[in-house]
Amino acid sequence: MDLKRVTATAWACLLLLAGMVACASADSWTCHQGDLTRHVLAFYPEAPARLPCQVFYSKPKENVMPRALWKATYDESFCERRAAEFAAQLQAWGWRCNSERAEQGRIEERNTKDTLLPKPE
Repeated sequence: MDLKRVTATAWACLLLLAGMVACASADSWTCHQGDLTRHVLAFYPEAPARLPCQVFYSKPKENVMPRALWKATYDESFCERRAAEFAAQLQAWGWRCNSERAEQGRIEERNTKDTLLPKPE
């Protein structure tokens, strides 16, 4: 493994550990079940380029190091597709998952509604 890939992997792990999974919007999912949390992240070390990429999975509240599940160098949609499929599998197992883009959309929608409502008297 070359130094560039080690560095990229290390940064992805640090971002996951720090809870900053939104480094690639719509390419990260946060899943909850009870008090447990799971993060699934499609990481693009040479963004905005979609390749190479890796999919990381972490269990932040359980002190488990993030794992790289998949990586790709030829198919630009591979990592996002595999991450989304894995998040869907977690949902099938009873987890509640949201993508970061979906969260941002709800926040933007709520802020828009707030500005349209009349002020209470």
